[in-house]
Amino acid sequence: MYQPVNYLILIFQSTHHVLKAEKVLLGKGLKIDIIPTPKEVSSDCGMSIRIDPDAFDANMVTSLLEESKIDFKLFKKWMK
Repeated sequence: MYQPVNYLILIFQSTHHVLKAEKVLLGKGLKIDIIPTPKEVSSDCGMSIRIDPDAFDANMVTSLLEESKIDFKLFKKWMK
């Protein structure tokens, strides 16, 4: 039986913030994906970052981005 996979989606105000967050997260060894912002999530930016929460703690990701003064919103998404 196929189980849905849970993803964390980070959305940003601009592409600049996406790229800055990418640099911070990759610098800490996190595996991330740059994706188009899901249409059900409103954002001023067309790019988002997807993270598998089974691989990394959402609190750690949030702390890293807040320490780097990067504004973002965190959403959970279940994909089939």
